[in-house]
Amino acid sequence: MSNTACAAGILAVALTLVAPTAQGESTDVPPTESAALLKWLQGGSYKKWPKESAPHRSMGPHKALVLTYLNPTLDRSLEAKAASHPKGAAAVKELLDEVGKLAGWAVSVKTAPDSAGGKGWYWYEMLGTTASSTVVSQAPGQPLCTGCHARGRDFVLIPHPLD
Repeated sequence: MSNTACAAGILAVALTLVAPTAQGESTDVPPTESAALLKWLQGGSYKKWPKESAPHRSMGPHKALVLTYLNPTLDRSLEAKAASHPKGAAAVKELLDEVGKLAGWAVSVKTAPDSAGGKGWYWYEMLGTTASSTVVSQAPGQPLCTGCHARGRDFVLIPHPLD
């Protein structure tokens, strides 16, 4: 097999593993535009990511119960105890009501190689699960989020390995 054919084969396998969506976005990196992100969250593709074993009380300001999912990029970075997470690292925290029903989401996506004091992260929190729900946060470097997350390792407070 020629080097060109080998390289083409490797590329084809790599592209298959990324699992692009119809919009050309990887399902392992959430969109960072509010309407697209809501649709992506409602689709539930993040539920295939590594996650905590059971809902629990939030250790932070998130309401009621939470269940956290890590995309493979963030999971590997936390496992490696990296001081800085790569661009594309992401987490989805399901916000659950007292009986465990989905009541919203909190999402973080690293959008740049440098965290830049939290400005290299996109922060999103929605209380509810429909387009008419209250969006608490939806911006890079959101002070509401970075203020708390700054004490984490590269703005990530999630204990690893996941419980």
